[in-house]
Formats: sequence, C-alpha cells, structure tokens
Amino acid sequence: TADAADQQAFALRAKSQPPPKTGPTITGTFPPPASSLLPPAANDAGKGLTVLRWMPEGAVPLAPELSVTFSQPMVAVTSQGDAAATTPVKLSPQPKGAWRWIGTRTILFDPDVRFPQATTYTVEIPAGTKSANGGTLPAAKKFTFETPPPAMVAHYPSGSPQRLDVPMFVMFDQKIDAAAVLAKLTVTAAGKRQTLRLLDAAELAKDKTLAVVVDGARKAEQDGRWLAFRATEPLPADTAITVEIAAGTPSAEGPNPTRQAQQFTFQTYPPLAITRAECGYRGECPPGSPFEIVFNNPLDPEQIDRLQLAATPAIPDLRIVASGNVVSVIGQTTARTRYSLVMPAGVTDTFGQTLGKDRTLSWSVTDAQPTFFGPSGLVVADPSATYPTLDFFSTNYDRLKVQLYAVTPDDYEAYRVAVRDQWNRDKPPRMPGKRVFDQLVATGGGKNQLVETHVDLRPALAGGLGHVIAIVEPSPWTLKDQPPPKLIAWVQATQLAIDAAVDSDSLVAFATELTTGHAAEGVALELRPHGL
Repeated sequence: TADAADQQAFALRAKSQPPPKTGPTITGTFPPPASSLLPPAANDAGKGLTVLRWMPEGAVPLAPELSVTFSQPMVAVTSQGDAAATTPVKLSPQPKGAWRWIGTRTILFDPDVRFPQATTYTVEIPAGTKSANGGTLPAAKKFTFETPPPAMVAHYPSGSPQRLDVPMFVMFDQKIDAAAVLAKLTVTAAGKRQTLRLLDAAELAKDKTLAVVVDGARKAEQDGRWLAFRATEPLPADTAITVEIAAGTPSAEGPNPTRQAQQFTFQTYPPLAITRAECGYRGECPPGSPFEIVFNNPLDPEQIDRLQLAATPAIPDLRIVASGNVVSVIGQTTARTRYSLVMPAGVTDTFGQTLGKDRTLSWSVTDAQPTFFGPSGLVVADPSATYPTLDFFSTNYDRLKVQLYAVTPDDYEAYRVAVRDQWNRDKPPRMPGKRVFDQLVATGGGKNQLVETHVDLRPALAGGLGHVIAIVEPSPWTLKDQPPPKLIAWVQATQLAIDAAVDSDSLVAFATELTTGHAAEGVALELRPHGL
C-alpha cells in the first residue's frame, strides 16, 4: 500500500512564452484611395517645351510607324478619340493611317500597313506649339526620313544553260508598275539589245518552271511586286545574257526612283559536248568506283533511260545511272585494269541537240583501298564449326595483329569498362583475363582481293569451350597521324543457348542445345552479378 505522506498534487509544465512581435502595427486603408496611385505632378511652370525623341530619321529599310515624344504633357487624360484630335505634328506626305497618343507626351502615326516605300517624308513641329501646361516650343523642329526605292530580291533564270526562248522573271521588295519597269529593262546578248514584252497569264501557266516561281510569289503575298517577260526573238545560242534594271526605275508606292542599276546574267545553251570523264579522285580509282561522264547540258531523261553502254573488258553487274548532265557507269571493276566504252552520237540533251558523233572514253582502275572489317562486341562462335574461329575480312593487308585473352564470366564487367575507355591514349585500359596469344596472322590471298582470315580461338579455350576476348587490327599500318582500326570482341564458344522471359515476379529460362535445338538437361543457371 502507498503511504499517504507520499501523495502530492499533479505538476503542470509552465506555459510557453508568446511569439515575439516583429514591430509596431501600421494601420491603413485598403484599397488605397485612387489619388495616392498617381505619380507626383511635374512642375513645368515657366519651362519651355522641347521635343525629346523622334523616330524614324534618315534612310530606313522599313518604317512601320512615326513616333514623337515631348517634354511636357500635350493633351489631357481623356478618351483616345478626343486626344487624337490634337495633332501638333505635321507629316508630309501623309499616307492613309491614324494618329494616336501613348500617354500624354508621345504621339504616334500608324499607317494602314506601313509607310509606303520609295518616299521621302518630312516631319515638322511648328514653333509656338503649346503644351497642356502652357509651355511653348521656341523654334520649329524639323526632320526627314526616307524609305528605299525598288530593290531586286529574286530573279529567274540562273545557273544551268537556258533555252533560246527562256522567259525571265524579276521580283522586287515593293509594289511596281510592270510596264514602267519593263521600259527600264535591257536584255543584252553579244552586245545587242533585245526587244522585250510582258508575258500574259496563259504563257505563265504554260511554262512549268516559271509557273512554280510565280505560284511561290503569290503564296508569299508578293503579287504586284514582280514582272515576267521575254525577248520577242530567240536569243543567240551559247551566249552570256545580261539583264539590267537601269537607274531611275520607278516604284508604284512612292516617287523616288532607283539610284543604281541592278543586273543578273545567265547563259544560253551551247552545242552538246562532253566536258569531263573521270573516275575517282586525285588519280585514285579503286575497284567499284563509278566512272562519271559530265556533259555541258542536261540530258533528255526519257532518251537517257534507254541508253545502252558496253564496256571493254566487260564489267559484271554494270549499271548506268543518269542525273541531270551526269552519266555514271557503275559495276564490279577490277584493279589495275583499263576500261573503255563508246558514248553514241545519238545522245540527246533537253534542248533536242545530239552529241553528233561517237566518243570513245577510257579510264584506269587503280589498286583497291585497304579495307578491314569483321565482328565485334558480344559474339557466339559457330557451334557447328570444326573448331571455334573468329572470321575477319581485309583487302591489301598482309597480316592481322591478333591478341587473345582467356577470361571467365566474372571478367565481363571489367571488359565492358576497358572497351568503354579505349579512347584514353594517356592511360590505356588493361584487358581482364590472361593474355595467351599475341602474334601476327597471315591473311593469305593476292593483292587487291578481299580475303577472309579465320582466327583460331583454341589457344584461349579449354577443350574448345569457354570465353575469350579477341583484339584484332590490320598490319602493317602505315598512317602516322591516326591509329589503326581495332576490333574487340567477347566470344563465347558454347554448345548451349538460353532463352529467358521475365516479369515483375519471376524469370523463366529455357536452355537448349545449339546443334540440335533440343532442350538441354542438367543445366545449372546463375544470374550475374547477383549470384542467384
């Protein structure tokens, strides 16, 4: 039993201190009165009015709007319509548009689209102009700005040889009067000026190439900015044609004409000829390289598709590929062999001209470029082979430098790291396992032939089964500015195959014999690196 003297009242913890106050409480009205939101009134009493800023000024490529800012309020804070009635700025000439105020000190003129091009504009704020505060402009402020005259931004034709009745097309950066611009155009051929005329809609639609050009201009909303024309007589063949738009060419937007001539040139077609026939680059024409025959004019695609060429000696798998003005002869050519073929006189260009006479063309095939390729990464050796090998293909290499490392599955992660760090020339990575073979293996075969070399993996395998890392590169390697290509493979020599299906709960594996496809009995499975 408890002693009555031991009894005492229940002890409560003292109350926590109240949180500290951050400062005195400031009382106020919310929301505040509207008058308190206005900026302090400026004291402009007794001060003269000045023009602080204006734009644009001088020569400008485009003028989207005119802006003038004053030092004092010019209008009362009222509706935009009432404010716009006060216009202290004189603009000459004034295009279609509207004045508006931004605040009480800046006035803008917004043209309906933009200020018309090819125009010099004068802006004046007269002396004596008064502000809303009574300030007066002591002297007139005057400035000018100028938009540019027409500039050519696109033209047709250009580049490849053109037919003698080729249509011409010029587009400008602003609206023009086509007839007025045509009067300023000159087309000169061999020093002789050609008579010109505009093209009608039917002629534009008839010419497929020009129709695409005109359609593109219309889709870009450039109507009214271009003209299409041609000479009334055929142009001379094989002649440089100059199209010049003279200084003084007018605009349909404003009075200012161009100050400088603008021009472009093109060439009419010459008689059809072969300008170049060659194979390869810089005197090297390895086997399989195309022999290219280049003409000075584009060839008739329908006629060239029927072209039959025969090479001497015969080229296996010969193909003729034509594009534009180039005919390519492609096939399995042989190194150190000279070939020839005859280009027939009837070859026709897009202008209806023929070559006129047969042309015999020849070319020499040089040595094959050294090549080397084969397997890399994770490889399974052929289980049906007499013994496990890794097979590589090469051309014009006498030997292969081969290194073999005997490894186990425990080395696979280290192998992946070593392969990943092959780029590190300062600290080359070390391959795992034991290096058991490091020799040169002869490739066999003759010069300029693609040969297959079987690398025997048995030195790194016990009983022909197991895992091996193979590092193979071509030899001799003569380039000093770059290392030789190196193929690295992890090879499994095995008679078993594993198929696995996995979900969130389990993994099911199925082991089979590679040689027969039958299920393998007594196979122990382990999931690395977890050891399951």
